[in-house]
Amino acid sequence: SFAVEYMRAEDDETNYLTIAPISKAFHMVCAWIAAGGEADSALARASAQVQKHIARVPAYLWVAEDGMKAQGYNGSQAWDTAFAT
Repeated sequence: SFAVEYMRAEDDETNYLTIAPISKAFHMVCAWIAAGGEADSALARASAQVQKHIARVPAYLWVAEDGMKAQGYNGSQAWDTAFAT
C-alpha cells in the first residue's frame, strides 16, 4: 500500500531513526505487522526491517543512573531555523 511504501522510504532516508519517538514506535509496529507479526511473531521479529528499527531504539531511550530517559526529538535544527528566519 502507499502508506507502507511511504514509511519504508522514510526508514531508508533516516536510516531507521525516523523523525521522532512517536513515529519510531509507529514505524516499528507497522514493520512488524508487514513482516507477518500477527501470524508469526518470531519470524517477524527476525525480519531485517524490524531488526534495523530495534537497533535504533537506543537513540530515543536509555537508562541513566536515575532511571529510564527518553529523548523527544532527534534535533531542533528545523525549529531553530524557523524561529531565526
